[in-house]
Amino acid sequence: MKKFNLKFFCDFDGTVTKNDIWVHSLGRFIKNQEKFKKICDDFSLCLITGRDCIRKELELVEDFDIYTFNKYLDEEELDDNFKVFTEFCEDNNYEIILVSEGLDYYIKYILNKEDINLRYYCNKMIIKNINGKIKLDCEFPYPDEHCNFCGMSKRNIILKHTNDYDNDVSVFIGDGVSDFCAANYADFVFAKKALASYCWKNNITYFEFNNFSDIVKKIEKLVSQNKIKHRQTAKYNRREVFLGG
Repeated sequence: MKKFNLKFFCDFDGTVTKNDIWVHSLGRFIKNQEKFKKICDDFSLCLITGRDCIRKELELVEDFDIYTFNKYLDEEELDDNFKVFTEFCEDNNYEIILVSEGLDYYIKYILNKEDINLRYYCNKMIIKNINGKIKLDCEFPYPDEHCNFCGMSKRNIILKHTNDYDNDVSVFIGDGVSDFCAANYADFVFAKKALASYCWKNNITYFEFNNFSDIVKKIEKLVSQNKIKHRQTAKYNRREVFLGG
């Protein structure tokens, strides 16, 4: 029987963390909450791209102070069982890669705070001093050349790190709009909130979860039953991308 290499691709905001850090901590520097909510709602309805959403929201940030931001980040918490999950993966030699439409500054800060060392892909926060005022901007180091809906292409990270011929099996974990595309290319999907709804509506097989202990239990069961395998639709989708389809 084939031995598969499990690789986990995991969203950050609202998945690894209890809160959406962007909304909960960075959002505290936004005074025009009505406009902020409108932008968030437009993105949730796919009326604007992820890049436009990020730029529009950063334009609303006022009186940003890095020390105050750090204090907000110190208050943020991880999913209660995320460290149990990372230990489980380490014990079984499963790779975890974080993929986020969020910003590198707060992801790095929180991982360091929690003493967690994981590879991550995300957008880059830029701090500018314009006429004595601090302004935030964003760069997108991991885009998709054919699609600008997301600033960071989670799909491409899955494709980059999943080799079907080496028996890599991808597991995607997420909760939001920026996870929709990636769910079509992963062999297993763990979803909640908006992503669970998307998978349901689009006939994507998924496992609903509340916290990371649910994921550990399900993976253990799948492994014990020898049910770790490629999802044929996802494998076909990956192949189509590589063939230029």
